[in-house]
Amino acid sequence: MNAQMKNITQSNSTHKPSHLIVFGGTSGLGLALALHHQALGWQVSVVGHSMEKIDNINSQYPNLVTYCCDLMDSVQTLTLLESLSDISFQRVIYSAGSYTNERNHDLSQADSDQMLAINLQAFEQVFRWASEQLKRQSCSSDFNENNRLSLICIASIAGTMDYPYASLYAKSKRAMIATASAYRLALAPYDIQVNCIASGYIDTQALRDLNDGDAGHKPFIMTTQTAIDHIMQAIDDDMELAIFPRSMRYITRALNHLPKPVLNWILRSRLDKPTGYS
Repeated sequence: MNAQMKNITQSNSTHKPSHLIVFGGTSGLGLALALHHQALGWQVSVVGHSMEKIDNINSQYPNLVTYCCDLMDSVQTLTLLESLSDISFQRVIYSAGSYTNERNHDLSQADSDQMLAINLQAFEQVFRWASEQLKRQSCSSDFNENNRLSLICIASIAGTMDYPYASLYAKSKRAMIATASAYRLALAPYDIQVNCIASGYIDTQALRDLNDGDAGHKPFIMTTQTAIDHIMQAIDDDMELAIFPRSMRYITRALNHLPKPVLNWILRSRLDKPTGYS
């Protein structure tokens, strides 16, 4: 049975609709995933830091529940998580992310703080909280066996490459992949599903903004809908690490098999900081 049929069955049952919480769900891929789940009959809550985006969502999609939280602020994040602890949910997606082009710009203190906080520290804070909530729910008498509990995080194909000159963004996404793998093993006895998504370029507004309004030159770039299809299939198949598109998966796999000195030279000179960068 595919994901859509499962969720239709759930929504037609006597149980309440499955509930999804998306961190980083007020724009881009996160919002697209939220709306896709809502179309399947899920109850959906989204978390974002921009009140402008939240106001826009409240206007366009009144059935989405919205929360404003700056994930860079661990105290504010903790307050939000505590307020969500009384809510029953079956799936959490961590889609929040921060990116600075370290090939073209020196990494400032503000950029460094933001990428570390959003891509790693807040992710770890949310995953720790969500895993504890889902473990309690898995042992509850109210547990609905039709809804498999799940934790999903959106990493990046950049995190699948292992080389010394990787950017802070790539290193934080690599750490996210490793952390999700550990949670998958730890939560298996509770029958809690953990999946990590490592995609290539997705044609979102954020990516276009980083490329002067047009990201069409990015290699193997895909539409948001194509990415959604891949992600939902990966969740349905319970893939530990979903790397797509296929062409990028093959390229990264081949590069990772090269001798380290060769890989370092290629990525430092072609994909990462210029050789003369200090």
